[in-house]
Amino acid sequence: MIYRTSILLLICASLSFAKTSVSQMESIPLPGQLSYVGKGISLGLGLGTIHPLSGEDDVLAAWNGVFEYFYGTHFSAGGNVWIYGGNIDSHTMILFARYRVHGRIHCKLHDKFSFYIAPLLWFENTDIESIHDDIVHEEDGESEWVEKKPASSVTGVYENAPEQNGFALGGELGFGWKFIGNLGLTGNVTFEKSFSTSVLVNSSFGFAYDIREHFSFLQENFNAVWLSFEGSFRRYLQKKWDRTARNFLFGINLAL
Repeated sequence: MIYRTSILLLICASLSFAKTSVSQMESIPLPGQLSYVGKGISLGLGLGTIHPLSGEDDVLAAWNGVFEYFYGTHFSAGGNVWIYGGNIDSHTMILFARYRVHGRIHCKLHDKFSFYIAPLLWFENTDIESIHDDIVHEEDGESEWVEKKPASSVTGVYENAPEQNGFALGGELGFGWKFIGNLGLTGNVTFEKSFSTSVLVNSSFGFAYDIREHFSFLQENFNAVWLSFEGSFRRYLQKKWDRTARNFLFGINLAL
């Protein structure tokens, strides 16, 4: 069935397999621990590290969780939570959280290749705190609480870091390609503009492998089970912060 909601979808439908039923569609890996399923649910989880500063040794833990519902062959909507944090020096820790909702328009040009465009809305929050807010000193059997003030700002190499609080709008262009057997290739480019005036460009590249065929339990319960490795690079377009962050995630995606 060909969806007539827009000229873009008509072009996609004319190039793709409009007469193929959803149940016959192959799952294709997508960036961000997702996969194209035609119609249904896609769930993803990624764990790894992020290097906020190029040329520095700081390594923080990173986590990404994502949910996507495919309403049909050409449209899906969902959201994800992206979190990273850790100690940025001997006195201060940082916790960053981003909550995103999005819609995607998909164009499947081949049984094994799909690309999409997506409008995005984020809300992000950065929490910077002193590691030792409360310290207990015990003298002569008595306990004394000494409360330190939370860190309100970061000095040193992080001093000019862009503000990461509030809402942001953006767009994304991405693709997935199942090019050899169960092995897939993914990539995307994201552009965002936050209400705090910072502009961010992010690009990612990854590989994924569908392990479903190797286990009977997975064949009975899932349309695909993708294991992935993805690397991404993000850069803020402002003069005071001339650095590129890098993050690497191992992930799993369940196509239902």
